[in-house]
Amino acid sequence: MSKSNIRICRYSQCNYPNKEINLDVDDYYQKNKFYYHKDCWKAKTKGEWKDEKTKQDLQTIKNLWIEHINETVVYSQLFQMLNGFLQRGVESEYLLFVLQYCIIHKYKLMYPGGFKYYVDRQEIKDAYSRTKFAKVKRSPPPQIVDNEETSPKFSVGSKSKGFSSILKK
Repeated sequence: MSKSNIRICRYSQCNYPNKEINLDVDDYYQKNKFYYHKDCWKAKTKGEWKDEKTKQDLQTIKNLWIEHINETVVYSQLFQMLNGFLQRGVESEYLLFVLQYCIIHKYKLMYPGGFKYYVDRQEIKDAYSRTKFAKVKRSPPPQIVDNEETSPKFSVGSKSKGFSSILKK
């Protein structure tokens, strides 16, 4: 087996060891110069790597974009850009926040390709961290349950001797 027959799977959530594809043995899919395992390609194209919250956030972003930015947006460009951010590890909740921030502050955003400049802005990142911190701060404190088994036991009748008993020894 030569090194020239080994490729790396480009799927970010690949579960194979070292993400390696042996072209002689493994089933693979090739798109342009990129290689994928067959099941990785199916998961990537079907969107199985997204959870329900992410799918809901993406739908909300689409609706907000149509309503406030551009009603004739090319959906393939919009979702290609959003999926690119998600594959890099950006949270869908943050992407939704960025779009809402741009709408509220009336930033000039005309097409999906310009969205990446607002995602990387430090001002928006700081605002997101402040709102995230405020949500954590507003959450109710955890409930403390007093158990007979876990509570410390004190004897009422005995008198503690204090430090004098320690110093005498």
